[in-house]
Amino acid sequence: MPTINQREIFDRPPANVRYPSFLLRKIVLATNIAESSITIDDVIYVIDCGKAKETSYDALNKLACLLPSWISKASAHQRRGRAGRVQPGVCYRLYPKLIHDAMPQYQLPEILRTPLQELCLHIKSLQLGVIGSFLAKALQPPDALSVQNAIELLKTIGALDDNEELTPLGRHLCTLPLDPNIGKMLLMGSIFQCLNPALTIASALAHRDPFVLPINRKEEADDAKRSFAGDSCSDHIALLKAFDEWKDAKHYGKEKAFCWENFLSPVTLQMMEDMRSQFLDLLSGIGFVDKSRGPNAYNQYSNDLEMVSAILCAGLYPNVVQCKRRGKRTAFYTKEVGKVDIHPASVNAGVHLFPLPYMVYSEKVKTTSIYIRDSTNISDYALLMFGGNLIPSKTGEGIEMLGGYLHFSASKSVLELIRVKLRGELDKLLNRKIEEPGLDVSVEGKGVVAAVVELLHSQSVQY
Repeated sequence: MPTINQREIFDRPPANVRYPSFLLRKIVLATNIAESSITIDDVIYVIDCGKAKETSYDALNKLACLLPSWISKASAHQRRGRAGRVQPGVCYRLYPKLIHDAMPQYQLPEILRTPLQELCLHIKSLQLGVIGSFLAKALQPPDALSVQNAIELLKTIGALDDNEELTPLGRHLCTLPLDPNIGKMLLMGSIFQCLNPALTIASALAHRDPFVLPINRKEEADDAKRSFAGDSCSDHIALLKAFDEWKDAKHYGKEKAFCWENFLSPVTLQMMEDMRSQFLDLLSGIGFVDKSRGPNAYNQYSNDLEMVSAILCAGLYPNVVQCKRRGKRTAFYTKEVGKVDIHPASVNAGVHLFPLPYMVYSEKVKTTSIYIRDSTNISDYALLMFGGNLIPSKTGEGIEMLGGYLHFSASKSVLELIRVKLRGELDKLLNRKIEEPGLDVSVEGKGVVAAVVELLHSQSVQY
């Protein structure tokens, strides 16, 4: 809901007007955010349903869950306090005292219901010892499987080595106040001259989606978002285009009208612009960006859709979905939970057939179904060049990724070219750049980058 509509909760109903009394009542529908964040001084009655949608973490399937659950006694007490803040009030609880007495005293600590990769990274940066042993000393230690999942992810993206020690990439990621995957995308964007798209997408993923969805204009809002995405099959490209066009509108003083027409939050977009500046300063501080060279030095491929998608793959991996055609529609599968659905708010939700065989996504969440949020359709070449380690299959007839879940078949000469020549040289270049942030990739690795760009623009293998 747009911020301007949310502020209507503070408007008072008209006084001394001769209408039936029910027309003069203000009814506020509030999430659990209202428990402690705001005071509406004319609220007299509170109706507490006793539940809230709470984020938890399913370590077995490696996914976030956003499901209704009973609140804690502390939350119930806060809800009661919304009435009577500045005048007498009444709270009606829609659950029996037996349920209230069985509620936990407080909400579960965040360490028990969220992924732990960022925390694990900081434990290593502070030299606090073995991650699992350190977290076991917590007052309420997280599940061992959650810790192991976080460590495996950090190894997969190259932030930790096999001995759980920080790699050069991991040390750089520690300096960025971001989820490690988003931080890696920022670094890759600066290395491969897609800096502006990386900054914009990272700021949106780290903050919030700038698109708003008015209840009575949902179809119009969806159409506006799809118009930004075009035929890219990408939520990330949609928000990138929306931000760029907002900046143009802002330059001409027309940003308010632009946001209103395209269902965008001006507050969120301004916050994204501020965050982009902060991220740029951080990249400059660790040597990945030299501001004196000007913005053009880091944006040669910023308008290249294939290259931007590849950078997204580099950052979001291993969040990969296989797109498999089933008749006139496409089904989506992940390694951990099998079949998943695209979130209804995605530009890809209404697409039946996709041009490319894979999808990367920002988050996998369980609500009424298991959904992937913020997805982008990518080619197999993007995955081969910017995904995880390439392992020759046991039969010698292909390449595998993600422990054999992803398999690529081709002639031995093509596989050798990709795995040894292109990917091998690309990895060497990346390792040099990460160890020597001041290295000019556009000069030192010009041939490798040009070859990778050419491969990304070539025809993807049909599936």
